Amino acid sequence: MTALQEKINQEINKLPLISQKEVLDFILFIQQKIDTETDSDYLSKNPEVKNAIINGLNTPLNECSTQLDW
Repeated sequence: MTALQEKINQEINKLPLISQKEVLDFILFIQQKIDTETDSDYLSKNPEVKNAIINGLNTPLNECSTQLDW
């Protein structure tokens, strides 16, 4: 178990039982969200990102940069 996991367990164990239930509900919510939404789903919801991806995919390789600007 990592130090982070141990710290999380310690903090959860300090909470009242009803609050521990809320933490569990939140964890299950996050797990469900992760399981159902892929990175592609998330990115495609942003129209600007979606259009940039489509434009990038439609750009011929000879027009692509060989160096990053960042």
